[in-house]
Amino acid sequence: MRSEYKQWHEVLSAKFFGAGSALRSTVLYVDSEVERELADRIGTGLARAVADELNWSDPDRPLFSRIQRECELWDQRGIQGPPPSLPVLALSVLAATRMASSDGMLKTNFYGRWIQLFGEQPSSSRANKLVHAFEDVAVMWEELDTWLEQTGGLYGTSTVSTDEFYWKIGFPISQALVRGSDRQVLTRFFAATRLRPHNPDGMSSRELLRRLRVWTAGRDRRLSPRLMEELASAPDTGDTLIASLVKRLADAWDGTLHEPEREHRRRAIGLRLVVADRGRRLEWLAEACDGIDETRVTVPGGRTFTLHKGYGGVYEGLESLHPSWQQLGHGLHLEGDDLVLEWAPQEVVLLRLHPHLGDWVSTEYFEPGEQHWILAADSAVRAVRSMVDALGGRTVREAPAPVPGWKLFKGVRAVNGLAFARTLDRGGDHAHVLEPQIRHRAALSGGLRITPEYRTGGKVAGHFLRHGAPDLLLPASDSPDGRVEVVLDGRTERLRADPRVPFPLCMVPLEEGEHRVGTADSTQVFTLHDGLHEGLPPSTGTLGYACNGTARPELSDAVDSETAIRGAEAPCSIRLPRIELLRSSVLEAVLLDPHGGVRRAKQQPIPAWMASRLPTQALGPCLEVEVPDGYVWLVYRTAARWSVRALAAAEDIPAPAPEPDDYAWAYAILSAAPRLQDPVWLDYVAAAEAISGRRGA
Repeated sequence: MRSEYKQWHEVLSAKFFGAGSALRSTVLYVDSEVERELADRIGTGLARAVADELNWSDPDRPLFSRIQRECELWDQRGIQGPPPSLPVLALSVLAATRMASSDGMLKTNFYGRWIQLFGEQPSSSRANKLVHAFEDVAVMWEELDTWLEQTGGLYGTSTVSTDEFYWKIGFPISQALVRGSDRQVLTRFFAATRLRPHNPDGMSSRELLRRLRVWTAGRDRRLSPRLMEELASAPDTGDTLIASLVKRLADAWDGTLHEPEREHRRRAIGLRLVVADRGRRLEWLAEACDGIDETRVTVPGGRTFTLHKGYGGVYEGLESLHPSWQQLGHGLHLEGDDLVLEWAPQEVVLLRLHPHLGDWVSTEYFEPGEQHWILAADSAVRAVRSMVDALGGRTVREAPAPVPGWKLFKGVRAVNGLAFARTLDRGGDHAHVLEPQIRHRAALSGGLRITPEYRTGGKVAGHFLRHGAPDLLLPASDSPDGRVEVVLDGRTERLRADPRVPFPLCMVPLEEGEHRVGTADSTQVFTLHDGLHEGLPPSTGTLGYACNGTARPELSDAVDSETAIRGAEAPCSIRLPRIELLRSSVLEAVLLDPHGGVRRAKQQPIPAWMASRLPTQALGPCLEVEVPDGYVWLVYRTAARWSVRALAAAEDIPAPAPEPDDYAWAYAILSAAPRLQDPVWLDYVAAAEAISGRRGA
């Protein structure tokens, strides 16, 4: 091989498969800018270096025979480093990046650009050789993909993809779709759509593609035009080129942003919008990242916020950042050294009731049968109103939003399957907000639930009232007729059903007892009962406190026929913190120990999640003071006087033993000295007076 080709191989190896690529997805993206930058370092263009290695003269040998021979030797030597075909593969990607409708060529004409790079005339003999020999280039791509898999991520995780339609040229096109800037945006998308690192839940390529379309429906997504065009034109299946590529990137994503300049350190979270207080207030919600319990983020050119991991696995610290119409419509971006928070601009926001927070929170997909709210900008209100009216069912309520220029649609549900399917098929500018999740496993939704499942590992989805069975959510079908094979209690039937619309199991006559439903790959178990029975469904609770007017103090076995309070017993080894109650009107309070220790008792702030859900009068007139071990007196002051309270029995309060300079301790005791005449307290008063006398000396 000539030296120029070897130099290109070394430079490409270092740039795309160096130490920084280990355990990260790698894309061999080479466009004109990258090629020009590397060519300046080598002195020879990539196309010239590859062309000089081709066999143009011997018709009995393949065009890429020299490079193929080097690949065979590389394989025999133990596949050390990237394969020698790397410059050829990079050149094919360069051809793919130039696919556009110009120079008399269509944007689908890969081979025209491939021939053009070598400076050959179309339809010439040499051009025909380049086209016919591309099958050997496809084999080289497969070889690169296999090498990356065999080296276990040491040189990067492969994103080499193709599909049945493209096959040979699909390999370079897959690498030409995603620029470096796209990769950073896609890692932001993975974070915003709540994808866990390395996709352990197996989110399918079809669902990733659906969510990416929804995510890019907002403005200012910053994906490259080429990728956006491919996303818009790809069919809704999981075996397309872009779907395969996005899936491979998602499976290899480690949870950080694609920022080589920052050594891929930062995490990203998509901000969520919370509609609280029955639609009267908006808040921002950021879900906490594992390993980042406290951090700081800043609005560019503005305020800094300190975030703390709090209740419900979310960050506290954004309470003073109130959502505005500018943020909703134009986006919000906060950056820190560890974390990036982002709200993408959008005209329509879908919200569902959060199972833990009890407020309406923005979500990525619509759940048929469940209730939703929609927050819409004035520019989208007419289209959204028409869309939700087409769903049928109960009347949707419209209300002003807490920000000007927006409106809330409350009670949006899809209970009529045909109307829901027609609404989705009709489409429109904002129809994407009604798109349900594309499932690859069967699931249950809704139903008249009597009680959840209590048995650990019971694998029962729930217990329901007979004739109120849940709906069956079917996975998407890959069969040509669109049918899904459904198994119900051992009976199999092929149903032609829209996977976006739940199948109502309540229409099937089912008896009391346990039922199993699903597909050959995934099933769900649930039970049906004729009424609210005394006690729980069989075997869901076996321990309790036997009760015959008064519950017994000890825990025992409780059979179904017994009256018992089922719960849990805290063992004696568990000690709860000592809590003292004080009126919230107290101006000052301190805890005192026998050794001169003073601890100020502060009123704990009301958690934001509680204050936003309870009226002020429901918070009570008292505050709680936690008493650590060793403290024996509580001294406090109201507007009228000082008071003292013993925190232990008199015989359990040790004699005072302060240091001579414990003046704060002495001052606190003397402030409340006349309020108690107990001998133990008087001993403490005497000790405080002794300190006070020394202080005066």
